[in-house]
Amino acid sequence: MKSFNWQSLLRSHPIFSSLTEEEIANLLRDEVSHERVYPSDTVILREGEVSDSIFLISSGSVQVTLQGTGRPLRSLAILHAGEIFGEMAVLERRPRSATVVAREQCLLLEVAGEEIRKLLAAHLEVQVKLYTLVRDRLRQWFHSLGAGEPH
Repeated sequence: MKSFNWQSLLRSHPIFSSLTEEEIANLLRDEVSHERVYPSDTVILREGEVSDSIFLISSGSVQVTLQGTGRPLRSLAILHAGEIFGEMAVLERRPRSATVVAREQCLLLEVAGEEIRKLLAAHLEVQVKLYTLVRDRLRQWFHSLGAGEPH
């Protein structure tokens, strides 16, 4: 059982706001999503790791970092309540592209990637919003890494 009102957060989230009540309820089924609490300084996702879920932050904040083989650790972003992460691995079905660490205690909703892909197939609007988020993050990250704009 989930302790937080995830339905309200999903309903108001820009990416999920176009979903019906039934679709939101489906995302919150115990077989599809899990509420997770991560203490401060806990690794939530590790770069290169294979996993298939997306996370929605209810409270707390996380730091997204990138290292790569033989490279220094680089901070890409700090994400806060109401933001999502993990979307790139779900969309690409590839290993995690970055490490995500809790900066403070975080309450997260972890949603199975397969359910997210079903939503994307059924809702062009959700697909466009999620891909726009990815595009914007990639631009921000390229800029923060000093690589200029991606082509």
